[in-house]
Amino acid sequence: MRRSTGLSQSTGLRHGIRVLVGLAIVAVIATLLLTMYSLERANHAAAERADLLDPAETLTAQLQTAYVDERDALRGHLMSSGDPAVPAGQAGASDLIEAYRRALGDIAARDRALRERLADFPNLVAQIDAVDRAYGSWQTGSVEPELARISTGDPDAAWVLDLGVDSQDQFAALRAAVVRLDSAITTEQEEAAGRVKDSGDLMLSSFGTIVVVLLAISALMLILSRRWLLVPINELRWAVNAVAAGRYDTTVPAVGPRELVDLAGNVEAMRAQLVSLVRQNERSWEALAQEGPAVLALRDALTPSSLRDTAGLELLGRVDPAEGELAGDWFDAIERPDGQVAVVVGDVAGHGAESGVFALRLKQLLTAALSRGMQPAAAVQWVVEALGDTGETFATALVALVDPIGGEVVYANAGHPDALVLRSGWSAVAPRRVGARLGAPETADQGGGDPASRPLAGELAARDASELPRLARGDLDDLAELNTRAGLGEVEPLESTGPLMSSLVAETDAWRAGRLRLGPGDVLFVYTDGLVEARDDDGRLFGRHRLVGELVRVAGRSPGQLLDDVFAAVRRHAPGRPSDDRTAIALSLSGRSGTRS
Repeated sequence: MRRSTGLSQSTGLRHGIRVLVGLAIVAVIATLLLTMYSLERANHAAAERADLLDPAETLTAQLQTAYVDERDALRGHLMSSGDPAVPAGQAGASDLIEAYRRALGDIAARDRALRERLADFPNLVAQIDAVDRAYGSWQTGSVEPELARISTGDPDAAWVLDLGVDSQDQFAALRAAVVRLDSAITTEQEEAAGRVKDSGDLMLSSFGTIVVVLLAISALMLILSRRWLLVPINELRWAVNAVAAGRYDTTVPAVGPRELVDLAGNVEAMRAQLVSLVRQNERSWEALAQEGPAVLALRDALTPSSLRDTAGLELLGRVDPAEGELAGDWFDAIERPDGQVAVVVGDVAGHGAESGVFALRLKQLLTAALSRGMQPAAAVQWVVEALGDTGETFATALVALVDPIGGEVVYANAGHPDALVLRSGWSAVAPRRVGARLGAPETADQGGGDPASRPLAGELAARDASELPRLARGDLDDLAELNTRAGLGEVEPLESTGPLMSSLVAETDAWRAGRLRLGPGDVLFVYTDGLVEARDDDGRLFGRHRLVGELVRVAGRSPGQLLDDVFAAVRRHAPGRPSDDRTAIALSLSGRSGTRS
């Protein structure tokens, strides 16, 4: 209901802004057009006065002067014609006639120029015509008769005409016509000046109109923005603050323009999802509070057993779980009555409580089997049979039986990543002999035979890539590097001697044993796949090639130093929370005995 109400209260923010902007544009354009019209009108009026009316006023004054000059020249000619002392044809009489003729030429020129200037002013052209008519009347009524009397030798009669009332009235009429023309021009000048002033006033009013329109639109924008934006935003902010304060049942109002209504709808959907997550989290915490003691008990049960000091044996391990404190990986060490030490590294598929329970079962069963004196291969076989139907749950494990005195190691690798033996004093010229070929099964008597008759430790059984489905393409290069290093006697892999631990693949005598001998300074390094499958941000695996490179980077390191350096290298490659459990142990015949996790 509030959403529909919000939509009905406004036609939309975009529409409102378009309307306001449209009104502002129309008002500004209209005002600008009016301003341009005023400016053009003012320019035209100013040009009209400067180019036409002012010169016309000057020409009118010059025309009136020319009329007076013509009359004066005519009277001078009359006087010289009636004076016996000035014979006709002499220089004085000729000069007077010439002055009269010049006056006539000036009058004609001024009249033409005046008509050209005032051609666009019909009323002024009419006044010029009136002046011409008055001038024509004076010419025909006075000037021409006087000249005719002079030419017949009767200057006295010419004087009578010139001084007569008719001649005086005609010339006065001419002067009056010129005065009227000058007055009309003055009136036009005043009107042009008025138009300039009016145009200026119109321009000022136009600018004032623009200012008023902009102020009005600004005020309208403020009013509408408060209605369209500020009020709805304040309501939205209040609701969001209420949700942030923990009042999750506060509904986010959908009011205001369409854009804010859409935003409020998105925020409301986010609030609903947040409420769902909070409720789910509360249920998870309740479940965790109930399961917490069981999880801690599983963790404690998977913690490696402590060893009594055993001369010549040092065993250290580390587990970085993927989820919380409970991992699907574990390692353990069991000291047997005969002085041998059984070492176990296991990896249950997955992680969490379910994997922890399965790992605990494996640990207890393997501990029981090895404590009873079983060999590694037989112990793995017995545990798988004891587990019964495991469904799709499976695990990998490496079980090794170490003689701390003689250094002999008997192991069974149940689908676990190849353990690595770092040899001390390795040479690129002559690889040393160390027991049976790595990865080869034990003979039926499990006796081992003469060590001298066993193949070189660097020999590796060739494997087809199809037998390694768990390896990524890059791991095939790791095998080539391992072959090279093993051929030099530097690093030796302990390959799988049987399938992984699952009822799905359990068969009689499915697991066999391998043998090797550790010398002083040699280190046995066992790890789970979470260590080498750690990925960086680009998805690249840490890989066995980086692991081997770190192991051989510095010679002579103790098991503890090796673990520290390897886990540091993995964290540099893949920082952050592990996506899988990372477990490794390092065992050496040199150094102190004991175990540390």
